[in-house]
Amino acid sequence: MVLMAMILSFATIQLDTVVAGAAPDWLSWLFDNQPQGAREVLSTIAGSMITVAGVVFSITLVAVSNAAYRLSPRLLTNFMRDVSNQVTLGTFISTFIYCLMVLRAVQSAPAGQQGDEASAFVPHLALLLAIALAVCSIAVLIYFIHHIPRSIHVSSVVADIGTDLKNQLASLFPRELGAPTDAEIGGSNEKAFRERLLAGEAGVIAVPSTASGYLRIMDTDDLMEIAEKKDLEIQLLVQPGEFLNEGDAVMTFRRADGAKPDKALTSKLQETFTLGAMRTPMQDANFLAQELSEIAMRALSPGINDPVSAISALNWLGSGLAYLGGRESIKPLRKDSKGRDRILSPVITFESLVENSLVMIAPDFARNLPAARAYLTVTSRLARGLPTERRAVIEKLQTRFKKITGEALPEKDVEEMFSEPVGGRSAALARARNKAQKFLSLFSF
Repeated sequence: MVLMAMILSFATIQLDTVVAGAAPDWLSWLFDNQPQGAREVLSTIAGSMITVAGVVFSITLVAVSNAAYRLSPRLLTNFMRDVSNQVTLGTFISTFIYCLMVLRAVQSAPAGQQGDEASAFVPHLALLLAIALAVCSIAVLIYFIHHIPRSIHVSSVVADIGTDLKNQLASLFPRELGAPTDAEIGGSNEKAFRERLLAGEAGVIAVPSTASGYLRIMDTDDLMEIAEKKDLEIQLLVQPGEFLNEGDAVMTFRRADGAKPDKALTSKLQETFTLGAMRTPMQDANFLAQELSEIAMRALSPGINDPVSAISALNWLGSGLAYLGGRESIKPLRKDSKGRDRILSPVITFESLVENSLVMIAPDFARNLPAARAYLTVTSRLARGLPTERRAVIEKLQTRFKKITGEALPEKDVEEMFSEPVGGRSAALARARNKAQKFLSLFSF
């Protein structure tokens, strides 16, 4: 946006030199600007824009920091990734830069010149556009003030992360259960493939990490292209989101025909992955699940004690897991266009995502009665829609959760919670119903 503003300033100044004095008489009032007045208008707009941007974003960052303390420190990253925030800041800075670039073109008339000649050095069209940009900046400011409270509200934050999680799972798990592709029919010898690529075996070369940091992106398309072109078999040892020390092995590879690999390939394979200081949700669904888990755990901490926010995060976790429960698992062994085994990699599974989310937050939910009720409701609703094997994972989790709850909460509360159907009537309604049944039974109803 700043580059566009600079180009626009040059274009409008050039246009002013071309159309100077060509305006019709009835529009002469728009072009009756003097150098001193033009400078004051441009200076005022430029100063206002940079001041408003500095003050508004300083106050906003304080509000976001407070929200991040309550929810998650990673909320600051989400704030900077918000397109609306980027456009708002870009609008203010672009208007400021545009005014500066136009301001340099305003020149006073030479000494002794009066009348029409005195305005010949004022870029009238550029000045009008600067005023229009100032009006647009005010409109963007009003929108920004409306947008920020909503964007840092816990419900919006949790919903955005939950939506991102579902979208990420949709891209990672595109196929519904029971829909195998032709390439997977017949199976592959995954065990033999893995044994051929053990580090230290003859002809197997390890590709080390070039620095320390989190594995953020693995370009598997480029990796497959290299593997097919160079006739390689590749085993990935890590997946996006894992932390690597410098020198740690990211993958191993060998020539499929048994020939000695070219060690020059190592640097080329290192270009297929990217490391960074922070995890990103681009290829890391576990990161999004852990964000929701962290919000839930913070909300249930004694210093915050906000079970409603925790339950909201739990509901979105359940939504993501319910979606994943109906998708076909990723095959660890990928084939090339000719159907040959090329890349073996660790994959996200339903069980691992449950481990990194519902299992992680179980002790915190077990210590709070409303949260514990919600936990059993969400997991029971989740289990009903899962196939048998995955339902067993949730049922095992529920059994463990009930044991933890029995140790964390008073016995009376636990009895009331587990005596009613999960997700059914409250304990008070259940007791009233039982009394009514006893009364009606006296009359043989």
